[in-house]
Amino acid sequence: MVTPDLRTSLVVTLSAIAACTSPGVELAAPDGGSGLDAGPGADASGAPAPDGATAKFDCGAIQGRLSTNRFYEDNATYSDPVDDSASWTMSAPEAQGLDSTLLEQAAAELGDLPFTSSFLVVRHGALVFERYYHGSARNQSNNVHSASKSIWGAAIGIAIDQGLIPGVDTPIASLLPARYVAAMTAQARPMKVRDLVTMTSGFQWSEDTTEDRIQQSPDWIAAILGLPVTTTPGTRFNYSTANTHLSSAVLSSVIPTTACEFIHRQLLAPMGIVAEHWGRDPQGYFSGGYNFYLTPRELAKFGQLYLHDGNWNGTQLVPAAWVSASTTKRVEADDPYSYGYNFWLRALAGHDVAVAWGFGGQMIYIVKDLDLVVVMTTNTRDFTQDSFDGASIMEDDVIPAVE
Repeated sequence: MVTPDLRTSLVVTLSAIAACTSPGVELAAPDGGSGLDAGPGADASGAPAPDGATAKFDCGAIQGRLSTNRFYEDNATYSDPVDDSASWTMSAPEAQGLDSTLLEQAAAELGDLPFTSSFLVVRHGALVFERYYHGSARNQSNNVHSASKSIWGAAIGIAIDQGLIPGVDTPIASLLPARYVAAMTAQARPMKVRDLVTMTSGFQWSEDTTEDRIQQSPDWIAAILGLPVTTTPGTRFNYSTANTHLSSAVLSSVIPTTACEFIHRQLLAPMGIVAEHWGRDPQGYFSGGYNFYLTPRELAKFGQLYLHDGNWNGTQLVPAAWVSASTTKRVEADDPYSYGYNFWLRALAGHDVAVAWGFGGQMIYIVKDLDLVVVMTTNTRDFTQDSFDGASIMEDDVIPAVE
């Protein structure tokens, strides 16, 4: 099975926010150069504002330096300066209809793995179980790898809803700058936005191998667009980070600011989520579906957003129709999985589950009919384990824990 982001991790530990550099020449600079969004009700400390308000964020501090020859960054660890406990309802598992014995069993199984970092369970909107392992902690922000592809999918849905992208069947050639259209092969010209979010672009791409070739180019977007197209776009699933990185170029071409600004302002900050770090390519495009750093609680919030059809405390952040389309089978993937719009889909213990899945085991499981969100994360800074899939723990322990 071809799993997301099977790539090598190097040992690096950082605890400070990355230093900022000027935006790439292909992207508009943040407003006034500060990138600071003091949304309604946000306080001077940078803490999440009360429900319905927007957290502060600073894309100048979040953005990584322009990469020169490294598609994937070292998997550093950052520290989230904000304690978001006030934004959570805490509850005992039994109060939300969960068997704590089975959750402890799941936690023990995860604890036996040397690379596990976290295990969180949210039911009926309450955080009922939270466990950190091997020195990890709730304020640690790590690379969530391809779990961030689902966030990119949400951003594309928002852009379509706002009319910035005419629709999911819009050819990407009509959105990209002219010099990138010129870099496209004739076979790539019909490629649509839909083909990017369903991993059906048709590019000749071998995940964790083709990146080595792309990173040798001074312009990664042009290099991707110049790849051979070996299957008709829209016809065959082939997991590829090229697709979400192209989504970054597409989104950046239709908005008046950077992708960091747009995604935080429209999607993340209203939930009190602020990334600690976000990589960029040589042209300044923010990494599309990789090199993105969040805490496990922030992953759980994003899962809650999709559990509730894109609605966050009464505000519709992502169109409900897009959430439904994203979590509905669009293409066969790697058995037993199918794929929606940047979400993996499968049945577990008789329940339909949508999964945001990143290299090494950065997992968000959304079980809509049980009103359940589960997050599991692993340490890819110090370990290079094969991609972890917590499906057996979900099927054997977590879902049966629902009384």
